[in-house]
Amino acid sequence: MRKGLYPRLAAVNLRKNRQTWLPYLFTCAGTIMMFYIMLTLRCDPALNEISGKRTLAYMLNMGTVIIGFFAVILMFFAHSFIIKQRKKEFGLYNILGMEKRHIARLLAWETLYTAVIAYTAGIVLGILFSKLMQLLLLKLLRFDIRFGLYVSPLAMGITALLFAAIFLLTLLNSMRIIHFAKPVELLHGTQEGEREPKSKWALAVLGVLFLCTGYGLAVSVKSGLEALTMFFIAVICVIIGTYLLFTAFSIVLLKRLRANKNYYYKTSHFATVSGMLYRMKKNAGGLASICILSTMVLVTVSTTVCLYMGVDEMLDIAYPGDINVTAALTADAADWRDGITKTTLDAIAAQGRTVTGCRDYLTLTYGVDRSGNSFTPQCDQSGFLADDGAVDSFTILTAADYNAMAGTKASPANGAALLYTPNHTGKAFSGGSLTLCGITYKITMLDSFPIKEQVSARGGEQYYLVVADYDALMAAQATQLNGAGEGKAGITYNMAVNTDGTDEQKIACASAVDQAFYQQENDGFSIMTSSRAENSKEFLANYGGLFFLGIFLGFLFLMATVLIIYYKQVTEGYDDRERFCIMQNVGMTKSEVKSTIHSQVLIVFFLPLAATIVHIAFAFPMIRHLLSLFSLSNIALFAYCTLAAIGVFAVLYTLVYVLTARTYYKIVS
Repeated sequence: MRKGLYPRLAAVNLRKNRQTWLPYLFTCAGTIMMFYIMLTLRCDPALNEISGKRTLAYMLNMGTVIIGFFAVILMFFAHSFIIKQRKKEFGLYNILGMEKRHIARLLAWETLYTAVIAYTAGIVLGILFSKLMQLLLLKLLRFDIRFGLYVSPLAMGITALLFAAIFLLTLLNSMRIIHFAKPVELLHGTQEGEREPKSKWALAVLGVLFLCTGYGLAVSVKSGLEALTMFFIAVICVIIGTYLLFTAFSIVLLKRLRANKNYYYKTSHFATVSGMLYRMKKNAGGLASICILSTMVLVTVSTTVCLYMGVDEMLDIAYPGDINVTAALTADAADWRDGITKTTLDAIAAQGRTVTGCRDYLTLTYGVDRSGNSFTPQCDQSGFLADDGAVDSFTILTAADYNAMAGTKASPANGAALLYTPNHTGKAFSGGSLTLCGITYKITMLDSFPIKEQVSARGGEQYYLVVADYDALMAAQATQLNGAGEGKAGITYNMAVNTDGTDEQKIACASAVDQAFYQQENDGFSIMTSSRAENSKEFLANYGGLFFLGIFLGFLFLMATVLIIYYKQVTEGYDDRERFCIMQNVGMTKSEVKSTIHSQVLIVFFLPLAATIVHIAFAFPMIRHLLSLFSLSNIALFAYCTLAAIGVFAVLYTLVYVLTARTYYKIVS
């Protein structure tokens, strides 16, 4: 053949097949851009100056791996669709005298053109948007904005190697398909799978069982640890159930509709049901993939947004003061309290800082088993707290400490106590009393509490009990020790101090307090000090990094969803064009054909969105418990974030429908 024929023919082919090739090119360029940006941020020396840089580096490394792995799947899917659509074209080349090795050479040139264009566009866009992404990340981390554009040659090289390997693999896969296919098979490649699918009741029932199992696991978990254990099992069950429902149950349902003569033998229903029935086997996998990817988008975005928006609330719970001191007391708490307070305040004063607020209190906390209105320490035979299932817990403090924090004058008598439950379940106690480790208290309910709720990863109810005085607190500890074994629950001294000064000065104060306790002889207690300013940077690195990663991965999953939707619309358009021409020839009017097309596309297109919303609704309880592992207890915030994510995604999904439906109608017309 004449020199230069293959490069020219490859360019002509790409131009003529731009309807299917351009989306693939955009996908390749977009994936390359995202991979380069993530890798560039990982290599950016400016981010090494951020507190929590190790956590952030881990997040960026994880994002790079996920994008690279997902790029292989996404590009293989898109390329396999293009090859399938062009089988007839390759078969014609073969019949006209072009050997398979010549077709392979043609494919090589097409792949080269695609790789060069996609890589160039992806890197250029990556360089342009990398600074924007860096600014966004620094903004999320509340770090000072840096000027200057960082371009990473290392990121360019790694990106080139990875995507060169992916393009090479797609080329080899295409050559494999062409090599083993006969010319006649190539000519009829796009018409495969037109036989009527069979009803597979066993798979349909299995799909329902898998889905119900996944849903059941999601709604039945009682704690964060249990949710973490069951999460991947539930996800796998839902994924399998979704694919089986779309591929098997949908066929069973459509055949049942066809068996209903009163429903089926109507013009619009006849065309819609028969058309969906013959195509469902081929498109069900795509619909299920759209549903799963849509669910991934919503879960990823809603959880990371919720965690980032709740970061200040989680900081307030974990670090209520600028400087926090916690002492686990093994001797008499009253003998040590004043000394700990004095050491803390003296160390702060030595740093030249002024205390602007201070609160301190004693607590006794332990897990319990509940039987009616009676509570006993939860332990196994060895005396240690059991690790299985949700655990209720009591936090007990004195009326004096409660009044100092709440600004009240409550004075429960001996044998009485004040009770607060965050979920207000304490009102269910009958008779206004409860028995804790053998001590019965007459209960008065509280509507609020000055201590912010510490979320337990093990779930269960949390009870805050205010007893009369220090002696009543020690009596509660003594009965708990008798029930649980020596040393199971000690008194904890908690102190939260606010000071003036900058974050650096507050961090220095916390360090000075820690050093002061280190130099003492502390045989009666163990001390832990913490700084809100110092730990807030680590919090932001964690949750800001997660939020940034969630945005990236959400966009990546959304891009994959749009690509699958577009190719599904194009495939259905070519499949339907000939079918609806036949229907018009046998008597259907153009308006009837248009109405049938519209109803069919709407049903098929929005079915994955409806299934996605159902998945999210059932997943909500499990994800809520998973968020408790991050000490996030604000269910309302998570609900708002989830609803907002669903709303935005539904709008984008509808917009994609409008755009891709135009391509579908154009092909069919």
